[in-house]
Amino acid sequence: TAKFSQIEVNRGMRAPYLVKYFDQVGREWVLRQPVRDLCRFERGNLATPAVGVPTCDIVFLRNVLIYFDATTKRQILARVRRAMRPDGYLILGGAETTLNLDDSFDRVQIGRAPVYRLRGGKA
Repeated sequence: TAKFSQIEVNRGMRAPYLVKYFDQVGREWVLRQPVRDLCRFERGNLATPAVGVPTCDIVFLRNVLIYFDATTKRQILARVRRAMRPDGYLILGGAETTLNLDDSFDRVQIGRAPVYRLRGGKA
């Protein structure tokens, strides 16, 4: 639904972007409709194979992998990798990494944020 708490938008969201792209509704920040129209938001079960997932430019998987064992993390990363464009990006939480789980990703910095870029092509 593209709604975020104050704590969530305070995690690296610069004030000019917040004002430009979000509306404050009560205690939440809601992404404006023109931006939402550019995105497709999906929910799914990461522990099962995805069905009907389009090719993704960017996947946000923040603070999710920490709840799985190493084998399940590898399976999830493989599924995510197959759903990504060859030059796609994976966004993980600060305590998460692909290191020692999936060598198909390179860790790169965009500003202050570490992100993972798919290396050269799909699985």
